[in-house]
Amino acid sequence: MERRADKNLPFFISVAAAVTLTVAVIICAASCNGEKIEFKSAFYLVCYSVEDNSLSADAISDGVEGFGGAGYVFEYGDGFYVTVACYYKENDAERVQKSLMRRGLQCFVLTAERKEYAPKSRLSKNKEAVYAGNLNTLFSLSKVCYECANKLDTGEYGQDAAKSVLADVKKSLNGLKLANSANCFSEELRRLSAECSAAGEGFVYSRNLRKLQIAIADTLINIELY
Repeated sequence: MERRADKNLPFFISVAAAVTLTVAVIICAASCNGEKIEFKSAFYLVCYSVEDNSLSADAISDGVEGFGGAGYVFEYGDGFYVTVACYYKENDAERVQKSLMRRGLQCFVLTAERKEYAPKSRLSKNKEAVYAGNLNTLFSLSKVCYECANKLDTGEYGQDAAKSVLADVKKSLNGLKLANSANCFSEELRRLSAECSAAGEGFVYSRNLRKLQIAIADTLINIELY
């Protein structure tokens, strides 16, 4: 039996709804009207700190990773948030936040959501469809990472299973890169592919999957279409 990845993992156990681990499945509906793409994504992030610049946040992130949190610096509004974990239901995030508070970690829940994307210029019907598909697939991949992290926490998944999931996620991201070689998603997909490669290096911890999950959420919340 493979060893547990992190002594702090019980912080994040038993808060997940079941998610089928099929990569790149369309799980949400995105609609286009020629002026905007309507696609709702909401994430409830348990955060350790909020800073007014990325350098200060980066200096804190390593410490968060040290106790098993994601440590990803998530930019939202005017703040840079050092994240611990990310959930799709507010009560799940609040449950974990309260558990961490009882254990002495001061943290809070940030709600980051987006309901629509207004492109900077009018898109062709084909590009609208591509972009809507990208949003759907990325949201699906974020949930795949989330579920894999939870299964690592509970011991249901070992290293082979986690690395297999990461390989599938990487394959899907690379597929998106090929289909979006010169548009607003291109740089984001290269960044996410690099994050995925980093997550699979060496021993895979659940925090690696959570960091990748939040990196994908970051793209979904902050990307500007054109």
